[in-house]
Amino acid sequence: MSVVEDSVTFLRSLASYEKRLETFKNWPYGGRNKCSPEKLAQSGFFHPMKTGSDVAQCFVCFKELEGWEPDDDPRKEHEQHSPSCPFLKSKPYEEMTALEGLEMDIIRHSNMLQTLRDRTLQEVQSEVNRQLQIIRDTLSKYFRKRGLRRTTRAATTLSARSDDTSEISVRSARSQRSTRSKR
Repeated sequence: MSVVEDSVTFLRSLASYEKRLETFKNWPYGGRNKCSPEKLAQSGFFHPMKTGSDVAQCFVCFKELEGWEPDDDPRKEHEQHSPSCPFLKSKPYEEMTALEGLEMDIIRHSNMLQTLRDRTLQEVQSEVNRQLQIIRDTLSKYFRKRGLRRTTRAATTLSARSDDTSEISVRSARSQRSTRSKR
């Protein structure tokens, strides 16, 4: 099985209260606390970490919440941070018809894809920023070493766009010359 297939199988299993509850083995709060594993699982959360951290994630809307206090009410926190979550508005998974369950699965998978897309986009933007910083540093060293000012349009454009990763456009002085009208 691929990682994606494993993830889909795991997420499908989280429709079960018992499966969500099993993920809270290392949850830091238990017993009589309001944010007990039982109440978190009833509110649609699972524990995505194998460590004792206090991150809980909804298996439908994929909202992650952390920084739990022993007196936090999982249902209220879920409603406050993700009021449009379909899990909060639906009947228990075990009581759904097949059609209702499939509709919820479609919503869950759509939310999962959105979450994966957002994470991937953040990773790509972070890598682009890192690479741009390497280029900027290299250009700065080059120009400092030669005692030159950055006079080419490429260097100016690169510096001007340091915070804008949505549109990366580095123009060289040569490409600018080629677009000028000839007299």
